[in-house]
Amino acid sequence: MRDTQTVEIIRTVWKTVLVLWICVFLTGPDATAAELSAKTMAPPLTASQVVSRMVEMNRRRTEALRNYSSVRSYHLELHGLINKHADMKVKMKYRWPGKKDFTVLSRSGSAFMQKHVFNRLIEAENEASGRSEHQQASITPENYDFELAGYERDDRGAYYILNVTPRFKRKFLFKGNIRVDDQSFAIVRIEGEPATSLSWWTTKVDFVYRYKRVGGFWLPALNETVTHVRIFGRSLLTIKYQDYDFGTNMNAKSPVPVKLLLSDHAPDSELRPPSSSSD
Repeated sequence: MRDTQTVEIIRTVWKTVLVLWICVFLTGPDATAAELSAKTMAPPLTASQVVSRMVEMNRRRTEALRNYSSVRSYHLELHGLINKHADMKVKMKYRWPGKKDFTVLSRSGSAFMQKHVFNRLIEAENEASGRSEHQQASITPENYDFELAGYERDDRGAYYILNVTPRFKRKFLFKGNIRVDDQSFAIVRIEGEPATSLSWWTTKVDFVYRYKRVGGFWLPALNETVTHVRIFGRSLLTIKYQDYDFGTNMNAKSPVPVKLLLSDHAPDSELRPPSSSSD
């Protein structure tokens, strides 16, 4: 099979790979022995209470974090009928409300994959950063149904585990589960698959997005996506996020913890998250 035909298939597969991370903002440490030995406990809050605080904290994070930059390392491997790889390192600068500038620092590996996969990922992320697309992809009750699946504590803290089911079949949505920190109510891990099939060629897509605390914010740390392509084999995409810089003129003050402002005993009507129009 010629390179051009194979990459055209991969292009279709990867049109939605990055847009899921802009659901914000997420990331958690890599899995460790502590994570494997996490203890399941009775959850202090209900699913609606957790989601309300999560949405509110995300709104405050967006307001507080107006500008920042980071360095990303992309790595893509194809295994099957063909075996290829490519790497790219870029510096990304973000400016509120959704403007992203990418500067390529280095490239290596397949030039064709660089052009038709990595470049497309950046284009897709910029597309998803638009206000309407962002609202359609945000992890909110407008887009998803949530079910509390568990509450675990390990050496790093405690987390609510929520099953997430998309309410619509949109290209930017996913189905799976999220972990929400019980102190900051930030999403620290997302695991799942796209809500809709990317193409006939794509038999399965699984991803895990992890986040880490940087200053007062939880920001992307590592994304891993495995795609199984009919006949051709499997691809693995990893994106590492490093060297976050909030600059000297950036409002990088940590948002006030939501749990200090929202009463656990408030009626459900007071716990409804803000409309997506206020994101």
